[in-house]
Amino acid sequence: MIELDNITVEMSGKTLVESVSLTVTPGSVTALVGPNGAGKSTLLRVATGEWKPNGGEVRFDGKPLKQWSAKEQAQRRAVVSQHSSLTFPFAAFEVVLMGRTPHLSGRSESRRDMEIAWEALDRVGLAALADQSYTTLSGGERQRVDLARALAQIADTSDDHPRYLFLDEPTASLDLAHQHTTLRTARGVAAQDIGVLVILHDLNLAAQYADEIIMLSDGQRRARGAPREVLTPELIESVFSIPVMVTPHPYHDCPLVVPIAPAAA
Repeated sequence: MIELDNITVEMSGKTLVESVSLTVTPGSVTALVGPNGAGKSTLLRVATGEWKPNGGEVRFDGKPLKQWSAKEQAQRRAVVSQHSSLTFPFAAFEVVLMGRTPHLSGRSESRRDMEIAWEALDRVGLAALADQSYTTLSGGERQRVDLARALAQIADTSDDHPRYLFLDEPTASLDLAHQHTTLRTARGVAAQDIGVLVILHDLNLAAQYADEIIMLSDGQRRARGAPREVLTPELIESVFSIPVMVTPHPYHDCPLVVPIAPAAA
């Protein structure tokens, strides 16, 4: 389990997150939702160790995060950022294979590492683009390659330690079909007893795929619970400043959020 306990983050005299706690449990999908600037990405950066909090503590499987080496963390958790900084013309398959780096025992990848990378690339539906340069792919294709790299990173570990996947707005550059494909993949990952923490802007995607939703506003946690407990008209309107109707989804066992936007002038 990954625990963020009473996390506070301050930067340039501004409080980005104030006394927020959450847990990421193996086998479940936890979604962070909230308006822009609510503190979602800040919490994810704290969870991954990229940022150190001004207050509170992050614990990774019962130990403070700082007691885990960078290699140990990389062997057990993978991160898909919203924006990739990779600018070198590596082939898509080479990018996915980078996910195996924390597990290498020698200088080169083993046959099993290669198999894992191929399986991950195929899982995101991009095996046909394995030899194409990453920099020539569309934004959505790059995002799917990054997801495959993360899947390869947490696959087939040599011990039974819990594993985790962090996703920062993984559907932002994807069309409708691939948004659902990506989140179905996240659910499949959770079914392998891997903990998933995902930042989402679409409340209906969070309702359909998350086990637990944490709603943030102005750096504070406003609600935490199952989708039906969190996605209420009153809470959504108070956080997002727009009235909504919440009804049972006609096809899935989850709520459906319908914005009640004013008619166009």
